[in-house]
Amino acid sequence: MKILIKVGSALISDGGRINYQWLKGKVEEIALLHKQGYRPIIVSSGAVAAGMEIENLTHRPKETLGLQLLAGKGQIRLMKHYKDLFMAHGIFVAQVLLTHHNFAEKAEIKTIKLIMNAYLEQGTIPIVNENDLVNKEEFDYKRVFTDNDILAALVATLLKVDLVVILTDVDGLYLGDPKENRDARLIEEVESIDAGIYKMASRATNPMGLGGMSSKVNAAEMITGAGINTIVANGRYDISDILAKRVKCTLFKGLQKGRKS
Repeated sequence: MKILIKVGSALISDGGRINYQWLKGKVEEIALLHKQGYRPIIVSSGAVAAGMEIENLTHRPKETLGLQLLAGKGQIRLMKHYKDLFMAHGIFVAQVLLTHHNFAEKAEIKTIKLIMNAYLEQGTIPIVNENDLVNKEEFDYKRVFTDNDILAALVATLLKVDLVVILTDVDGLYLGDPKENRDARLIEEVESIDAGIYKMASRATNPMGLGGMSSKVNAAEMITGAGINTIVANGRYDISDILAKRVKCTLFKGLQKGRKS
């Protein structure tokens, strides 16, 4: 079973540093899934935070060049963390850096699919991230991959994965802001994504709005449109508990042929 797990910056970074203990625990969970027969693909943020860690910075630069320089340095450290943590479980990883341009050419699409499926057949876990050095749009106001959510959607649909799990710092999509209203209701299942769902994900009703939950709903619409179930869940929960529905999360159901959103 191919499962794509997207790790957001809100989880993997902590004040301009990599949250190493969280990452170590999450790698252990993914390694267990791997040994159980799953074929994981990871789409991970965190390069800039790792770069800030190297440079001992406490504030994220605003200029594009500064962010690109940090991402280049930080990507090495981020991948070393992943490599070392997975190797402790006898699992190899491979770095895959992509931009939106790679999904615009049929020849490149074919190559990406060929290489990543080959890694999965080997038992190697591909770790995908934005190639920040050549794709400045990642840092612009209208970011192409919006914290890698859309990148995860593109990879998931290309590889025809069986399930996508988007890990974030809230339990899922809420009808209201749970940080301001304890009684805000979690939407546990979404059959189809419409204007009402997007409204719930807006900045006015959700703490993860505009680039946060909004981009996750956008990604879920792309993924479910390909017939793939998508779970948005709190990354502080064990992935096995998320998959077994032992914790609350939001399931966006993949659309089947003949169904309309």
